[in-house]
Amino acid sequence: MLVFIDDGSTNIKLQWQESDGTIKQHISPNSFKREWAVSFGDKKVFNYTLNGEQYSFDPISPDAVVTTNIAWQYSDVNVVAVHHALLTSGLPVSEVDIVCTLPLTEYYDRNNQPNTENI
Repeated sequence: MLVFIDDGSTNIKLQWQESDGTIKQHISPNSFKREWAVSFGDKKVFNYTLNGEQYSFDPISPDAVVTTNIAWQYSDVNVVAVHHALLTSGLPVSEVDIVCTLPLTEYYDRNNQPNTENI
């Protein structure tokens, strides 16, 4: 299945086409902190480990990782956020092909020419 992803600074946006032709979308907020969380009551916890670092999805944490910079696009926590969005999208767990966007400023180099390395 082909999944299109905009891994923007505030939300991960997914779009895909079901086998019946229906277009589906899912938006997952980027709110991760650098430690694991515990559940309270019936709240579901999403804890992840990548490259030895622990992350937790926490929509209300004041310690959430800052995502409004270019470094976010290339960070491990961005990988975790995309993984989390896929897991919470309702898609069946399976192998997917991903088409991901770049921030507009990453399409061009310092001379305002297409940055073929990034593209």
